[in-house]
Amino acid sequence: MNSLKKTDFNFNYICATAYRTLLLLKYLLIKNLTRQEIIEIFDKDEFVPQRITSENIRLMLNSLKEVGCEIPRPSKNGRYEYKIVKNPFSLSLSNDEIKLINKFTKKPFSKNDWQGILDTNSFIDKICLITDDEKTKEILKNNKLLSNIDLNLIKEIDECCKNKSTVIFKYISNRKVSDFEMITSFIKYEKNNLYVWGYSTKYKEFSYLRFDKIKSLQVKEKYSKKAFNNYVIRYEMYDLNYELNEDEVLVQKTDNLLVIDYNLQNKFYVIQKFLEMGVDCKIISPKEFKEEFVASVKSIKEVYSDV
Repeated sequence: MNSLKKTDFNFNYICATAYRTLLLLKYLLIKNLTRQEIIEIFDKDEFVPQRITSENIRLMLNSLKEVGCEIPRPSKNGRYEYKIVKNPFSLSLSNDEIKLINKFTKKPFSKNDWQGILDTNSFIDKICLITDDEKTKEILKNNKLLSNIDLNLIKEIDECCKNKSTVIFKYISNRKVSDFEMITSFIKYEKNNLYVWGYSTKYKEFSYLRFDKIKSLQVKEKYSKKAFNNYVIRYEMYDLNYELNEDEVLVQKTDNLLVIDYNLQNKFYVIQKFLEMGVDCKIISPKEFKEEFVASVKSIKEVYSDV
């Protein structure tokens, strides 16, 4: 209805009463409205030739009630707003349909696609707007991911990553809020959390911060000109069904293995990655990282040998 223009139609062929009633239904489904707010909305609509009266509003509300809308009498506690509690046009979903939607929400999760997760959340929000079933709403909302993170914060940090901005984050660490300066690089969803990755100016290596622990941020340099060095780890993967991450490149594929180049970001994170993959892979180069990894494994073995 927002895209309609008076020049698109011959107004004589439109039932003014029906149009006004549908218009009221549209806006009441979006939000609760006082009588004065309804009048102001109708004043701005070019399809309504005359200013509506209280009698017009009463007739429109009665028409909506007659077709099955439940609209309680406005009260002082409710700011004298009209609201639609229930309507016959509400979306109704079966249990199988709800299961299918919940299964759909896990698709971006399995691919670590944080943007897909946000799009899926938006999709769920739109479904909740057009259904009155509170149980359905609760089930769908409980399956949303990243719902505890401010969407504006995600968008702001994403823009910083695109510009490789130098950012000072106010970050919660060990229950204390401290500054963490980073040349932002990319956002990644992993293990049920959203992270921003970048080059730490303090630790001189790639680091990451969890979004839910970021209190605020200040852009120190919008377009960073600083350079940082990292190197590539080459390894063999024996699981031929292995899916490459965004920071990995397939170098060679044979009948029994994959040769992959991995762009080193954070040493601790990368060591954890290879520990998790276990005997499915073998580090080829560089030599210094192989030695560091072996030393880490030996250290872990010593710690648990006494257990």
